Amino acid sequence: MYVIGITVFFLWYLFPSDSLKAYLTYRLAQGNPDVGLTIDRISPVLPPGIKLHNVGITHQNVALIGLENLKVMPGLGSLFSDTTTVNFKGRFYEGTLGGQAQFSDRQQGAGTKIEGWISGVQVQQISALKQLSEHQISGVLGGNFVYDGSAPIPSLAANLSLTNCRVELATPVFNQKSFEFRSIAADLAIQDNSLRIEQLSARGNQLDLDLTGSIALNESDPTQNALNLTGNVTPQYAFLAKIEKEIPVDFLRKKQAGKAGIAFKVDGTLDEPGFSLN
Repeated sequence: MYVIGITVFFLWYLFPSDSLKAYLTYRLAQGNPDVGLTIDRISPVLPPGIKLHNVGITHQNVALIGLENLKVMPGLGSLFSDTTTVNFKGRFYEGTLGGQAQFSDRQQGAGTKIEGWISGVQVQQISALKQLSEHQISGVLGGNFVYDGSAPIPSLAANLSLTNCRVELATPVFNQKSFEFRSIAADLAIQDNSLRIEQLSARGNQLDLDLTGSIALNESDPTQNALNLTGNVTPQYAFLAKIEKEIPVDFLRKKQAGKAGIAFKVDGTLDEPGFSLN
């Protein structure tokens, strides 16, 4: 017991936190030089693994995401395989995330695959979201995601849900400064510098919204991301009565005559979007 105790003490006390931080940063830079990683410290945990504290991820020196901690534990079965499996779990933005990552060096299918989930995340605290949009968005985010870096063109797919969402507009629409949604569900995919919205369904207090389309991602200037979106919006009765003075009378009559929703299109860029009604 004495030998075991002394061994555990020195393994903990002499744990090479700084060396491991430098190694992880180096490996990440090898995969993508534009992505940066900061870690306050690393400590060993049981079952065998490591715990990263105060993790920050940046892209071209712009903050993307921050984690309070991330516990990483190797899959014991992968120690004798050419594919390394790692289980992870952590906390960020008052929520949790977890999943499994696989790293393969084989000529066929070499690369990284990650399957994970998130729960209880406060979106108003996400750094990347603040950089992407001038509107203030709040709510609780959850869902699952899959990243496949082994394909010729890496891809990321996600099925997400947002509850108790509130959108504070930078510029009021129909004198409405904010919109509230009970739930938002979205199927998203990112591949080849394009964000595809396979389906987005939002149900709110002022209106219901359905949206599909794509956003071309401009890494050098996110405000110039090109928009190609189509959708359908159905105002609730109270909201429709509020904005009836702001929309054409003929159009309003068609709506009241039984038209199911208002079709629209969004083009332009995030910085200067263009809207048109069908």
